[in-house]
Amino acid sequence: MAVQQVEYRDVAGVRTALADRGDGPPVIFVHGVPDSLDEWAPFLDRAGELGRVIAPDMPGFGRSGRPGRVDFATLKMWFTALIDDLGLERYRLVVHDWGAVALAAAALRPEQVERLVVIDAVALNPHYRWHWLARAWRTPVLGELATIGMRRPTLKLLTHLSSPRPGPMSDEFLDDATRYLDSGTRRAILGLYRSADAGVLGAAGNTLDEVRCPALVLWGDGDPYLNIREAYRFGSALPNSEVEIVRNAGHWCFREDPAVVDRVIKFLGQ
Repeated sequence: MAVQQVEYRDVAGVRTALADRGDGPPVIFVHGVPDSLDEWAPFLDRAGELGRVIAPDMPGFGRSGRPGRVDFATLKMWFTALIDDLGLERYRLVVHDWGAVALAAAALRPEQVERLVVIDAVALNPHYRWHWLARAWRTPVLGELATIGMRRPTLKLLTHLSSPRPGPMSDEFLDDATRYLDSGTRRAILGLYRSADAGVLGAAGNTLDEVRCPALVLWGDGDPYLNIREAYRFGSALPNSEVEIVRNAGHWCFREDPAVVDRVIKFLGQ
């Protein structure tokens, strides 16, 4: 669902779009690939239960600007700059997929994070082995060809594989995934995947034990991109965490099972 009432800020030199709803203690939602802030519409609609809900589009994605370079390091810097620009001293954080970059940045100033939710997020450890599509994106030439082919019919076919549930993801999901998928986003996808070698992921994971706030790790048991073992690795790395597996769900478990949205809201409000 396309989120309305989006504002813009200049963050680290990038025109950054974000939705900002409600009042009270802030919670920041950071999306993955190839998504945008629109994936958080179910939470934005319930801002009254959460306080202040902030959902940005990462550089290169959604409505935000298309900088010349998007990689792991620049997105970490951008997230830190976003926190400073918003003037937040404390916040809660929810990340999905490549939103893990925000977690890597937050772990450098862990005292600011009050609660954390990790949903089927990119592994922050050196042992992760990329799924087949990521391996294609990380390969020169092949990756460029693969991203050119990222169009609605292709994504519809691929989402048959994203979950153990039958059929592709909904038309609403496909609309969200393709709405802003231009050449700049394709470059951002390649830059991000190609910048995240094992050493980069491992270094990011080395600071997770500093994040001592209550944390909830939610994972679809049928995620084909990020194996369930990665949920338990996050659980081991985060000192005050609990791991919950969402049965019969895939990579976008919170879009497949409304009960996951309820669970996240309950945890954040505790």
